[in-house]
Amino acid sequence: MAESGKSVKSGVVIRAGIWYTMSSFMTKGISFLSTPVFTRLLSSNDYGEFSNFVAWAGIVVIVATMDMHATVNRARYDYENLDGYLSSVAICGTVVTTILWGIVQLFPAFFTKFFSMEMPYINILFITTMVSPALTLLQAKNRINYRYKTYVALSFGSALLATGVSLILVLLMKNQLAGRIIGHYGTVFLIDLCVYIYILYKGRQVRWDQCKYALLICIPMIPHLLSKYILNQSDRIMIKQFCGASDTAFYSLAYSCAMIPIMLGTATNVAWSPWSSEQIYKSKFETVRKASYYYILGFYLIVLAMFLLGPEVIFIMGGKKYASALYVMPPVVMGAAFQFLYNLYVALEQFAKKTVGMAFGTAAAALINIVLNFILIPRYGYIAAAYTTLFGYMCLLIIHFFLARRTGYVQAYDTRFVFGSVAALFVIMLAVLMMYSLTPLIRYVIVAVLGVGGCTFIYKNLDFIKNIMKKR
Repeated sequence: MAESGKSVKSGVVIRAGIWYTMSSFMTKGISFLSTPVFTRLLSSNDYGEFSNFVAWAGIVVIVATMDMHATVNRARYDYENLDGYLSSVAICGTVVTTILWGIVQLFPAFFTKFFSMEMPYINILFITTMVSPALTLLQAKNRINYRYKTYVALSFGSALLATGVSLILVLLMKNQLAGRIIGHYGTVFLIDLCVYIYILYKGRQVRWDQCKYALLICIPMIPHLLSKYILNQSDRIMIKQFCGASDTAFYSLAYSCAMIPIMLGTATNVAWSPWSSEQIYKSKFETVRKASYYYILGFYLIVLAMFLLGPEVIFIMGGKKYASALYVMPPVVMGAAFQFLYNLYVALEQFAKKTVGMAFGTAAAALINIVLNFILIPRYGYIAAAYTTLFGYMCLLIIHFFLARRTGYVQAYDTRFVFGSVAALFVIMLAVLMMYSLTPLIRYVIVAVLGVGGCTFIYKNLDFIKNIMKKR
């Protein structure tokens, strides 16, 4: 019976993993697929203002709520009443957010300039943040209990509803920016509020020791979380400050296009990471190394396709008015390749339980990115931000490579191949940038050849790919 139970549990874990991956794709897919709609309905200025709001919302959530949902996985072992813990942590997040909002209210002129947005929008930002931990806390509980159906329904449902309401309000309201912000964040707020009330009803307690428990775990992680987010989002904020909302819109659209390889990299890592960890545990470094050649080159095919189809992707996503964003997309997509590679080394650090240097590495890369943005954006415009971010991710790859060397597992990957191949990809990116002024037929032929080659590779290695997927 014990063996049977173990088999059932294993099946649940596999199904949950698949559904979590699908949920991530579907949720991000809604945002991606709705981008062409909103870029055509909103002016470039309004689209840029909304992108600035989204960037600041992410920063405020990290500072105010400190990703306290990440403590749930550990707290379930330390507290019998997990519902009570969720209740305490939810209220803790609300209290911290209220304090920060109060500080903003004391100095409205300063923070209006600091956020580069009007006070009503700043108020919306903090009001929604007050209850924002609720859904992530409940989802953390659903994950550890493998309630993947509830998890998917909440994630996908809230994203779909928020996008739908946003679309309706943008069409109905004269102030389309207000419609976009209220439609999305107002809907999310109402969903979070309902979940918040549910958590308080289930938990019915507030314990300071539990709040302290969560804060002691989360506060040290703020620099890492904030640095990682700043590396992704500081470009938009600084472009808004130096160049204006319209240029922010052009950059944001190009960044949205880069979400295609980023999402694929995240999804494939769900399968790759457990499989490679198992092989490394068995000291089968050669097995991982051989497989990594195909894994990395397979991802590069997606990146190359994005390079080559850049003009078409930009036109589909934004139309003719966003044509100037074309030259931003290749370096941003190239940055996704560096992200993909450094995550290979991050997994080695996590496997070896040597994660102390991760925060310092991320903070260093974020600081480099901010300094370069401050110097180059005023001189060269928003296009410079794409290359500063690319340089930041390149620094992250180098930093994590040296951190991974301390683990003793770095031989799982061919160092010369990793750095040599990404250097070659960078050269190809520069070549493709020059090809944009030539006839598109050349690019189409290359894409067709890559497509046939990719399909042939998948067909010949189907059994191996299935074997890796089973390990997830």
